[in-house]
Amino acid sequence: MTGALSGGRTARLAAVVVVACVLGLLPGSGSAARDQREARLAAAYECALPSGTRQVEVAFDATFPDRGAIGKPIRPTAVSVRASLPRPVVAELMPQGTASVTGTAVLATTVAQGRERVGAQWADLTSADVELPARGAMEIGFSGRVPYVTVGSAGDVTFTAGKLDLTLTASVPGAPGARSAPAELACTPARGADTLLAAVPVEAPASGTPTRPATGSADPDSDTPLDTPRDTSKGIDAGPQPRAATEACPAQPPAGKLDPQRLPPVPPGGETSELEPTSMCAVPAGFATLRKLKSSALVNDPRGRQLGLMHLAMRMREVRAPDYVEYDHLGIMQLPDTQGTFLTFGFQPTTAKVRFEPEPATIVNVIRPGKPAVTRVGYRQHLRLYDVRVNGVPLDVGPRCRTSRPVETELTGNYPVSEGGLLQGELDIPALSGCGANGEDLDALLSGAVSGPGNALKIRQGRVCGAGSTTCKIPELPDL
Repeated sequence: MTGALSGGRTARLAAVVVVACVLGLLPGSGSAARDQREARLAAAYECALPSGTRQVEVAFDATFPDRGAIGKPIRPTAVSVRASLPRPVVAELMPQGTASVTGTAVLATTVAQGRERVGAQWADLTSADVELPARGAMEIGFSGRVPYVTVGSAGDVTFTAGKLDLTLTASVPGAPGARSAPAELACTPARGADTLLAAVPVEAPASGTPTRPATGSADPDSDTPLDTPRDTSKGIDAGPQPRAATEACPAQPPAGKLDPQRLPPVPPGGETSELEPTSMCAVPAGFATLRKLKSSALVNDPRGRQLGLMHLAMRMREVRAPDYVEYDHLGIMQLPDTQGTFLTFGFQPTTAKVRFEPEPATIVNVIRPGKPAVTRVGYRQHLRLYDVRVNGVPLDVGPRCRTSRPVETELTGNYPVSEGGLLQGELDIPALSGCGANGEDLDALLSGAVSGPGNALKIRQGRVCGAGSTTCKIPELPDL
């Protein structure tokens, strides 16, 4: 094609590029002083179980700076939360025959100075695999990095422990490498319990002392240099918090049937059992690459206001054979509509939104002794495009602009579904149809830019959470 592009043609080609990019969206502390002090606390917690409330002893350990400075991070380090779960609690939560337990913990803390109080969620606490003792309570410990805090005025800064949410999974002999569906345990401090972890004094700078010291070395795990003050004009800043929120996991499992064409053949001597599924959820997040444009885009952006869930009907079917266990689940990707913003032709800002219209996914998890678990996720979905704007001017693609047939999605990973892990695959994007308005057909133009095979998709699935949970683990994004 030769000659200059007209304004309208340029706008339409700009839309092609943004459509292509959007369709790629398939599914050490920094204190003022060097001295540190250890904080140790044991407190009684009340934990909710189906049979009623049970008391659980919880112990906290952490290291706090001896004192802090205005505008500089105060970060608790060496944080540990240990729960002593009585035998009846373990028996009620975990399946019969449990050999070991692992899990995650989310501790809600309150940071206060004077009359001001803010919440800080310690959400990245994990445990090692703990063997169930022959008798007595099971001690399980959780540890991890927690957010730092900065303040804008002098005075004691207190840290107080609050609600504790545990998510536990069990290893059961007879299913090598397999873990049970997660069990949720929500606990709150018992009435009258003292849960003050520490009080860190923050002094006002001496008269004439500048409040902005010279920039020093950065904390390797933080975006904030250790001696660079943050903006604390609003008082307490509780540091980085979870990047986005999720809706509560639905109480009922999703409706639908497993796709028999996506189920592997039953091994010789295998027995199949149809089970009553349990409602569970997980957060999927990752990247999709569009081969034609050599560009990648986020799937279920953790920086967004709301994260979508993968809603699961866990264990609809089970297959057992010698040295073989298979768990089959049904899942629906409930991803939010996504908006992409791009510069097309190097200068024209273009935006577009895409809506995901998925069919139920069949998820197969196979475990064999001595081999990594294998997870396969297969489903189909249409992609619908709308609200396209080129340089702020709407480009009408009509109400029916979507893939002409469902996008076949096949992803594979080496992990148990209950624990989460990395899924990878390639997509063949069909031609688009129904695109255009007022007699103008944009199907061929858009399809020429986005359709075709070889579009890589990398999704990391987070650990599953139970029905009603609003604290589903947000996974780290995979490498591109």
